[in-house]
Amino acid sequence: MENLATIILAAGKGTRMKSKYPKVTFKLADKSFIERVVDTAKETGSDNIVVVVGYKKDAVIASIPSKENVSFVEQVEQNGTGHAVMVAEEILKDFKGNVMILSGDVPLLSSDTLKKMLAGHNKSNSACTVLTAVLDDAAHYGRIVRNSDDSVQKIVEFKDASKLEREIKEINTGIYCYKSEALFSSLKKITNNNKQNEYYLTDTLEILQKNNEKINAVILDNPIEAAGVNSPKQLSELESVFYANIKDKWLDNGVVIENPNSVIIGENVQIEKDVIIKANSTILGDSFIGEDSFIGHNSLINNSRLGKSSFLEGFNIVKNYSDEEKLSLKFTELKIHE
Repeated sequence: MENLATIILAAGKGTRMKSKYPKVTFKLADKSFIERVVDTAKETGSDNIVVVVGYKKDAVIASIPSKENVSFVEQVEQNGTGHAVMVAEEILKDFKGNVMILSGDVPLLSSDTLKKMLAGHNKSNSACTVLTAVLDDAAHYGRIVRNSDDSVQKIVEFKDASKLEREIKEINTGIYCYKSEALFSSLKKITNNNKQNEYYLTDTLEILQKNNEKINAVILDNPIEAAGVNSPKQLSELESVFYANIKDKWLDNGVVIENPNSVIIGENVQIEKDVIIKANSTILGDSFIGEDSFIGHNSLINNSRLGKSSFLEGFNIVKNYSDEEKLSLKFTELKIHE
């Protein structure tokens, strides 16, 4: 298996968030965007992760609790995605293998998707593999232009695309996998001769194609995974999707949830079958709910383990409780272990 490194682009401010905080430090389900992307890179098998920081870099670095195998490099001036990857080259100059390029503001991308892209990249022996998506409304995304043999010819940014190219439904997600030599050699040849006067990473594909290097594309199964966050509204929409997927999993596994839209269940929670969860309840952290338990209305459970047939009448708070024996709480009773 090829060595794997990952470059995560996280230097931008994110002006549409209308906040003084860097966009990648915002949280989706209590975990920052950038932390989620770093964790996904680790789950994919990357043992060398470089995060490109810029705006309020200290805040971005601080929002990643586990920094094992993570390096940081500063992009002082944001001159495009190609330039961002250029500044990471110094750290990876001796690296040989595959290099994934991820975006720090795409928090729902899964390691399964990246592993699929990586497998396709290795099998096709491509210089670069692009993760793409097919959308009914491709909006202002970059378009994938393919050759007659279905390989990728180039990616055209929307602002530079012709009328015909804008009709293409397959779009660039901004997620890539390169052979390291192909990435850094092609970066040396790109220019900022475009309407934005920026160095586009996408220009490397046309350079590689002209050098008879193969460019592969893997189509994303679920386009929501590649959704970026550009505003608080988009964040709330993605978070709703995130929590809905978790609740759907438990609803399909014998858990009864009253008014699911009012209930929040964290990603690390474990629930056994025949548990009933009433409306407006929240279960977070590394919590466990045993079989045949009843969680009453407006209950909060955080980092706690409740044994089989536990009963919370409602309006209860259970925090840092680790006894897996049956727990019974009357209306408004608390169980807090600090």
